[in-house]
Amino acid sequence: MTVIEEIHIPGFEKVIEAKNPSLGLHAFIALHNTTLGPALGGTRIYSYPTKEAALTDVLRLAQGMTYKSALTKVGFGGGKAVIIGDHKKIKSQEFLFAYADVINSLGGNYITAEDIGTTTDDVAIMRQRTPYVVGLPFGQGLGSGDPSPFTAWGVYRGIQAVAAFLFGSPSLAGKKIAIQGIGKVGKPLAEFLFWNGAKLVVADMDPAALTQVSKLYGAEIVPPSEIHKVPCDIFAPCAMGGILNDVTIPEMQCKAVAGSANNQLLSEHHADVMKKHGILYAPDYVINAGGLINVCHELLPGGYDATSSRILTDKIEDSLLKLFQKAEEDNLTPSQEAINLAHLYLDQKIGKREIPLRLAL
Repeated sequence: MTVIEEIHIPGFEKVIEAKNPSLGLHAFIALHNTTLGPALGGTRIYSYPTKEAALTDVLRLAQGMTYKSALTKVGFGGGKAVIIGDHKKIKSQEFLFAYADVINSLGGNYITAEDIGTTTDDVAIMRQRTPYVVGLPFGQGLGSGDPSPFTAWGVYRGIQAVAAFLFGSPSLAGKKIAIQGIGKVGKPLAEFLFWNGAKLVVADMDPAALTQVSKLYGAEIVPPSEIHKVPCDIFAPCAMGGILNDVTIPEMQCKAVAGSANNQLLSEHHADVMKKHGILYAPDYVINAGGLINVCHELLPGGYDATSSRILTDKIEDSLLKLFQKAEEDNLTPSQEAINLAHLYLDQKIGKREIPLRLAL
């Protein structure tokens, strides 16, 4: 039996904790803001050291999704879910069914998708119990498959914006880029960068993945603890959050940070620290929006349109370039400039969902 309890968190519309010890289910779902539409955000399964760490992560992730959805004007709000545990051990059909029932308890105010520790196949199993999922395997119902390549493509276009702003050209030929994490997003990002002439340095916890990327794309391998210290043009965090902090920022030897990881700043004040160190930061909730854009396209009235999704993802480059220019004019960090813009959209309800969601079991 799953027990669901609500937790009051100031600034959040709803936060719940769900437990089913017999199935190993211990989840937190946070709905940050649904002004523009129902909250949308993936479900992350991760071996958090404590439940407090899991709660902190889900709150930060949900707030980031609010900004991401607002800035991309996709008609959704911000929410996220985390489940405590080893995804390789705890997942089963019964486990995913129980979790889907928790999603149903929110009455359509939260829609989920895959994230770290979950897959499109997991989403397909959940779909048997709840309509409130997107990112199904390609060819299954509304499914468009794994959105990670779209996230990677958006990050690639964002890196081009960084190059254009710093170096006067979006060309990445000869630019040295250090990628932290070569998983579902980091690996396709490495491929895009390689074929466009970048020199790659990579780090990951998976030796086999490192060997493959090194051979395929001529990437130099460094230990995970050293990747942020590599002298390079651009550092691309594509793993867990909190990598930009009081310890790592002074050790960085890059000109910019532009990657797919969520919540790269341990705290918002670290955006100011980055600026003081002369490092340009591409806000994660702007540059990594490609996956969100893609799953939202599953819900178009006419059905999924890959070309439309790619075209909108391409616009990340222009959006970031304009953000960098405006932040420079206003003497703000790009992060603060983006947050101000997101709040403007929320206050004026710009991009609010007008078309009902096309969801059905």
